[in-house]
Amino acid sequence: MKRKVVLQKVLATVMALSMAAGVSISNVQMVKADDSDPFAFDSVSDVTFPLKEKLNLTVFVNAPTTGGGTYQDNYVTDWIEEKTNIHLDYVYDVDGDDAKTKLNLVMTDPGSLPDIFLSTGWSKAEVQSYGQQGLLVPLGDYLEDAPNWNHLNEVRPTRKDDITMSDGNIYTYGDDNECFHCVFQNRMWIYMPWVEKYCDGKVPETTDELYDFLYKVKNEDPNGNGEADEIPMTGFIGGWATDPTVWLINSFVQCNNPLSNTNPTVGAGLVVNDGKIEYSVMKDEYKEALRFINKLYKDGLLDNQTFTQDNTQFNAALNSENGHKVAMYAAGGPNAGGTEFWANQDGEWQDWAIMEPVAGPEGVRLVARNIQTYFGSCIGSVSANCKYPEIAVALFDFLASPEASNVQAYGPEGVGWDWTTDGTSLGGGTPAYETHKYDAEKYDWLGNGFDKEYTKTVYVPDACIWSRDTEQRNQVKVDDPDHDTEYYLQTAASAYEKYSPELDSLVPDLVFEGADAQTISEGTLTIGGYVNQATVQFITGELDVDKDWDTYIEKLNNMGVENYLATWQSYYDAYENK
Repeated sequence: MKRKVVLQKVLATVMALSMAAGVSISNVQMVKADDSDPFAFDSVSDVTFPLKEKLNLTVFVNAPTTGGGTYQDNYVTDWIEEKTNIHLDYVYDVDGDDAKTKLNLVMTDPGSLPDIFLSTGWSKAEVQSYGQQGLLVPLGDYLEDAPNWNHLNEVRPTRKDDITMSDGNIYTYGDDNECFHCVFQNRMWIYMPWVEKYCDGKVPETTDELYDFLYKVKNEDPNGNGEADEIPMTGFIGGWATDPTVWLINSFVQCNNPLSNTNPTVGAGLVVNDGKIEYSVMKDEYKEALRFINKLYKDGLLDNQTFTQDNTQFNAALNSENGHKVAMYAAGGPNAGGTEFWANQDGEWQDWAIMEPVAGPEGVRLVARNIQTYFGSCIGSVSANCKYPEIAVALFDFLASPEASNVQAYGPEGVGWDWTTDGTSLGGGTPAYETHKYDAEKYDWLGNGFDKEYTKTVYVPDACIWSRDTEQRNQVKVDDPDHDTEYYLQTAASAYEKYSPELDSLVPDLVFEGADAQTISEGTLTIGGYVNQATVQFITGELDVDKDWDTYIEKLNNMGVENYLATWQSYYDAYENK
């Protein structure tokens, strides 16, 4: 019996680690169900809903976006009970600043543990620690028999590795709230009327062609107002993918390093090459990218306000009342025309097209790709107190089904959504379902205090175990593909996907522990911060690419970059070998 084996493992882990962890195990209930128990199942695949008898499962959920409401009296909670015959008893339904404190207190008293955790906000290091203390059940053996979970792993090859801890165990079902267009969000947009004017409608495909186009915009007065007020390329630091350097550098070398001195991105600039962690920002190809971008900046083709302006100034340039000014800009989505695009109506945004990456002198033509993570806020864990882990995991897997996903996201079938095969889906094929706008006052299943303006998601994402992966999202019907925001962004991402770096070149979301965590944290801030500062200085000419490059490399070495990379390498090797 699978549960017997797993419970023995948990108990052994509890006994072995409790002394080191300082946790008393006297109150942990590791009671095995007997053969006459109606809730005793040999495996997750044996569980059939609804259960023949009502089962109560106590629940912890950290729900900061409920608007002050609770989960206990909620349409979705009632629907889950109707479908499964499981009553979810939210004994810990917490939000606010003290939610973390309350959770920490719960974990110090093993006897008070709920059966399941829907959302905790735990980091990977925290969940692994609780698992190793024996407070959480390793789910790997149970999940082998969970069909929806296995399907998600089949279509997302990095998913299982991401939610497997460094000790080789899985302690959480996983969060499948994917965003396909966010994976390729470092996009560039180009103003097509000027492409027609100077390039006969042919969008530049190389760095040389890009330079020539921008040069003409700068010097030939395309808006015809007699003033040299055109801005060939612009962006700003700190917006939604509004940093143009990321897009430009990937014509020379694979690199995902969005600029920020105050909040550098963990792992920015790192790539995997034949199993070895490399720092793209130290490569000669990065140097050549900086040389090219410096030329654009020096010649007035890259807006000299790029590294100093804010969102307000950026928008003012795009939406100038004194005639059109901008030829290209970096952003996650079209911004011209203000609310016109987002209101799903015709407007100036239709004059803009997604600009595919251009090939550099050596033929490099890549886009930055964000790694998709599935750990989320630790969605779906089972405590050592849970008497029926098979049922708990089966419940998680049920919630990840297409029907349950739609109910959690949109509310009742027939009100918030319906099955359909008519029209066009977000992915461009035949849809599987469509969503409906509804009157939140008339259909007030959020009336227990949930924010009534929050009508897109019924069960708020904090507690959802849903399959909102790309496959599921792509099946929703799009009413007006020519104007729909998500469809437009999806199409833009599809145009970039063919320039994606290989998945095995991306550094995964790793769990660092102890002093190593400090090394990575400090290195990200100091080393990453210096890289970003120097990058801007090389581009603006404050540093000379030829004269100061060696000094730049030397300073990185003096800052401990070798140890920083070695720490990354060590944890990457462990990740690959777990």
